Amino acid sequence: MKEDCSLCERKFSHYSLRRCYRCKKMYCRDCITYTWDGNLICLNCARRLVSPKIRGSKYSPLSRYLARKARYADHVTLPFAKIEEIIDDSLPFSATHHRHWWSTQSSPQAQAWLDVKWKVHTVNLEHERVTFRREGLVKKKTRRKRRKATSAFMDKTFRPTKPRRLREPSKTKIARARARLANVERRRSSMRQYRGKFKPKSAYEKRLYKPDAKPSKTED
Repeated sequence: MKEDCSLCERKFSHYSLRRCYRCKKMYCRDCITYTWDGNLICLNCARRLVSPKIRGSKYSPLSRYLARKARYADHVTLPFAKIEEIIDDSLPFSATHHRHWWSTQSSPQAQAWLDVKWKVHTVNLEHERVTFRREGLVKKKTRRKRRKATSAFMDKTFRPTKPRRLREPSKTKIARARARLANVERRRSSMRQYRGKFKPKSAYEKRLYKPDAKPSKTED
């Protein structure tokens, strides 16, 4: 008779599998190790033992998960395997075999969903799933009714816009513009002007040639 390993899901004979002392599940030899005191432990439980502990209870991740679900749902059905994945730990033996584990309100697991205003609605131990229901239904967004197009509404909506009135420039702006024009005219009058086709020589020409004659062009 062959069985599946709970971690790698490969098939082995029943005698080649080993049971983890912490989660009580069957694993192959590749998915199991030994603790410092010689007990058999699976790799998942070993990782949880050496990983740093998070503040809060063991079921705090479930509380945060339900709080996010409350934004858009009023009930949610979770398999036990999904809850173990959320809390990153295995559920106790009484959670999968006894209903009172889910109905006890003073327990730490009940505080995880009661603090975020959720309740356990139904528990199915045969299919290993639980349904949570939120206190108070989520309000659905209603569509805003369209306003009837009455004559007063049409006059108010399609009222012609007033023509935009051009504002005259202030006296300060006019004074600044006149001052800039006066500065431009003053700068133009101070510049040296040349008459006719006379063009002054550049500094480069003055440095290479004599001022009275230029060298003639030579043909190659």
